[in-house]
Amino acid sequence: MNYIIGEDRTQMKIESIDSYVNENNEVRVIDKIVDVMDIESLGFNIGKNDTVGRPKFNPRDILKLYIYGYFNGIRSSRKLAKQCAINKEVIWLIKGLAPKYRVIADFRKDNSDAFEAVFKSFVNYCIELDLYGKELIAVDGTKLEASASKRKHYSKNKLAKMKELAQSKILEYLHDIDINDNNDAEIISKDIDKDKIVESIKGLEEKVAYYDDLETTLIKNDTNEINLTDPDAKTVKFGANQGTDVGYNVQSVVDSKNKLIATFEVINNSADQGQLYNMSKKAKDIFNCDTIEVLAYKGYFDNKDFKKCEKEKIISYVSKPRYSTSIGDSRYFLDRFRYVDNKDIYICPEGQTLKCITKKIETKSKKYCNFEACHCCKNKSKCTTASKGRTITRTDMEQFGEIINNRVKNNQSKYSQRQALVEHPFGTLKRSMNFYHLLLRGFSKVRGEISIAFFSYNLKRVINILGVKGILHSLMLLIFNLICYIYEITPVTKSYRRYFIRKV
Repeated sequence: MNYIIGEDRTQMKIESIDSYVNENNEVRVIDKIVDVMDIESLGFNIGKNDTVGRPKFNPRDILKLYIYGYFNGIRSSRKLAKQCAINKEVIWLIKGLAPKYRVIADFRKDNSDAFEAVFKSFVNYCIELDLYGKELIAVDGTKLEASASKRKHYSKNKLAKMKELAQSKILEYLHDIDINDNNDAEIISKDIDKDKIVESIKGLEEKVAYYDDLETTLIKNDTNEINLTDPDAKTVKFGANQGTDVGYNVQSVVDSKNKLIATFEVINNSADQGQLYNMSKKAKDIFNCDTIEVLAYKGYFDNKDFKKCEKEKIISYVSKPRYSTSIGDSRYFLDRFRYVDNKDIYICPEGQTLKCITKKIETKSKKYCNFEACHCCKNKSKCTTASKGRTITRTDMEQFGEIINNRVKNNQSKYSQRQALVEHPFGTLKRSMNFYHLLLRGFSKVRGEISIAFFSYNLKRVINILGVKGILHSLMLLIFNLICYIYEITPVTKSYRRYFIRKV
């Protein structure tokens, strides 16, 4: 048959490592961008490079390896160690070095703060390149599974059930012993091993004592749950129909111009509510701008946050959630009751007026009702279960929520950008970069791992925007300006700058 024939495996070749990657390969960007970094000022542990003893690996080389790994969805230290032997791009990137998996793993574990500094410094670099619009941002969170054992995760309810099971088993064993003690010796020897049961009871009593200690720890720390492998991880609710798991809630801010991540935060609470001001204020400070617009979904709807945002000139666009009633008829949900500001009344879905019954002028909440109209209303049973009728409580913060709700209604085209902005980074990270779960434990180390993942995402975006040659050119300009600053040289002509970049 006329097949394409491969090369002879015994054929010798003479080739340079530099020939492994072409000029437009993304690996050249990773190599150059790490070379430009001031590793020591970023906080990396550079070690003692004494002339005596075995030399250490250069932190730059391990950092390049990690960026390449997260860039291509290879996160395991063992898999990265294997890539050093089989992957031509990695061989080119770290010049044929072959660190063991333990060296690679320890580097990530010991330099979590430095990884965060790398992410922040790259954000500043992108700001200098004018890649952030600094006008419109979107805030969202995603849940990531923690590196924590579910078997070693305990809540108060779980401990109570496990104690109950252990104690019932102890009572069952004691009952069997009592029955067999009243029978003949021959029956005892055939049906029960008393010594073994006594030993089992002792083990169960130790378990009950262990559960008591855990309950004491929960009460002492004023928490409802604890994980023994990652104490910072908590039970978080994942997407619809995905249930709950032990993990973290990762908040991120995405700029609308190029879908670049500006900043992030890690929490162990499922709820996104209360994070809008915190995240948008961080982004505003990073951009150093006077005002900024922020988009978020209904999970961030919080009147207190809106008040803080208005003070800081942060213009919020957040859809209002629908608050259901115990009856469940959507026609009579709270959002169906219209508030008339100039009259200080509510108009119900049936057209009746609910007046304020609170006499105190300075109060944080007011109550509105019309029991006479409710008594005569034929749809009262669909609206409320209260015998007298429907009562609405309005807090002094409601006005901010209404302002935001009206703003969203009047700017639907702008608000419709939200999902396209925030889902783009998370979709790329999870689908393309295999960032579904975490490998490190504890807030500090988790922040470090997320930093290197977000840095890799931003780098991927910048390469797509500027191209390999474009970003390499900008890096060369950065090196040139740095050299001029260090040696107090004034670049006289643009042609000299171009000559320097071409030579480098």
